[in-house]
Amino acid sequence: MLGKFEDLIEKASEMGLKAYFVDAGDIPVENRIALKCAYGCRSYGKRLSCPPHIITVEDFRKIIGEYSSALLLIDERDTSQIPDIQEAWGEIRKDSFHKMLELEYEAFREGFTFAHLLRPGSCNECDTCNLKKCIKPELRRFAPEAVGINLQKAMEKAGLVLEFCKPEKTTCVGVLLLE
Repeated sequence: MLGKFEDLIEKASEMGLKAYFVDAGDIPVENRIALKCAYGCRSYGKRLSCPPHIITVEDFRKIIGEYSSALLLIDERDTSQIPDIQEAWGEIRKDSFHKMLELEYEAFREGFTFAHLLRPGSCNECDTCNLKKCIKPELRRFAPEAVGINLQKAMEKAGLVLEFCKPEKTTCVGVLLLE
């Protein structure tokens, strides 16, 4: 099985992503993380891939317990020449998501039947989300933070540092659950 993980890590590298193998059980899921969605994120309640429209942190704890492995996916961008990072953020994370989603598809083709990606940031495939029914369900994924994943701690456990408020370097982080 290790060979399959190595193949995915190599494929991620070819796509411009850094991928780090972690045990799914080592990914910290905390109730307080979802607080940032409810009180601080402008997408809260406005997207079907965001709380309160998704599974609860408690339900996600049960689900992640059924996975043995994951890849932390990192897409670092040099944004030093971008005058307004807030304005560019949407396109940056959409591009990162599409690369990561391709890796999810590759994982499935490699035999990881239950491969599932948690995307960087809230879904932004549509300008305005149709809250009655997703019109792009094949792209609907939620962010790790939305279900309580503490990305900072997860990255620390992998020997990485997640830096905040660095306009010259933007980091998109996704989690690819594998079983």
